[in-house]
Amino acid sequence: MKSMTGFGRSSTRSRKAKTKRSGAARGKTGADVDLDISLRAVNGRYLELRFHMPREYAGLEGEFKAIISKKFSRGTLDIYVNRRAAAAKSEVTVNELLAREWLRGYRLLGKELGLKSEASLELISRVPDVMIVTENSDITDDEKKLARSLVEDAAEACDSERRREGDALKTELESLCAKLEGISKQMETLKVDANAELESRYRDRVKEAIDKFELGRDVDEQRIAQEIVIQLDRADVSEELQRLKEHLKAYRQLLKSGEPQGKKLDFYAQELLREVNTIGSKSHIARLTSLVVEAKTYVERIREQVQNAE
Repeated sequence: MKSMTGFGRSSTRSRKAKTKRSGAARGKTGADVDLDISLRAVNGRYLELRFHMPREYAGLEGEFKAIISKKFSRGTLDIYVNRRAAAAKSEVTVNELLAREWLRGYRLLGKELGLKSEASLELISRVPDVMIVTENSDITDDEKKLARSLVEDAAEACDSERRREGDALKTELESLCAKLEGISKQMETLKVDANAELESRYRDRVKEAIDKFELGRDVDEQRIAQEIVIQLDRADVSEELQRLKEHLKAYRQLLKSGEPQGKKLDFYAQELLREVNTIGSKSHIARLTSLVVEAKTYVERIREQVQNAE
């Protein structure tokens, strides 16, 4: 079992530094760039990936998704990529034709206005698009390979933390299931007493009605017995207890599974609550009602915990 929350980080420092992953070195990067990639996972109904990356990495989003999807099936994941590269190679392009046209227009304007002035080189260089500076910020194949490796490392570190939290979550859910099973056994024991008490109560009411209305011999004893059986059947919780037992058995099987079972666990938690509520609605004795309240407390804790299971 895995939790849906976790954090992983992997980074590298320039060409002569070592990559760091959970405090361990991976060797020299061979790249003149600093990269820091972190991955934070929280609860989510489906798998949702949210990337926070420099524009140079926009083309790698699909590859990163494929890497992360191998380890994550549910949850909301934020992927942060911080990049610091050495000064990019710059290139200056001079638009000589535009400069000549601008200078010609400048002189023509001075002649038309009767003003004498000569344009300086500094003034001409400030004209938009006369001098264009471009930077080559394309990432190399080596950097792409490094980035993919760091994403894998960050995803593995996050997944390791999710497994650790998942083990603790599994232990907690198993403990809650055991407590519910104990309460279920107590309900089984009380069921006999509850039915006996309910039968006695019905017979007393029937006897009271007979005496009150002086029905005497006109009373059909067999009919009365049938009505009592019908009422007892409506109040009997045997079926609900059996279904509760089966649901708990299925729950334990899901907890043992190595596959993501969060959605199924949540569904069974709802079924557990349904059966407990039905038992509570049929309860006619205080001891059984008290057990129902206790059982609902444990089921609610299960539903709360299972929201974090992948």
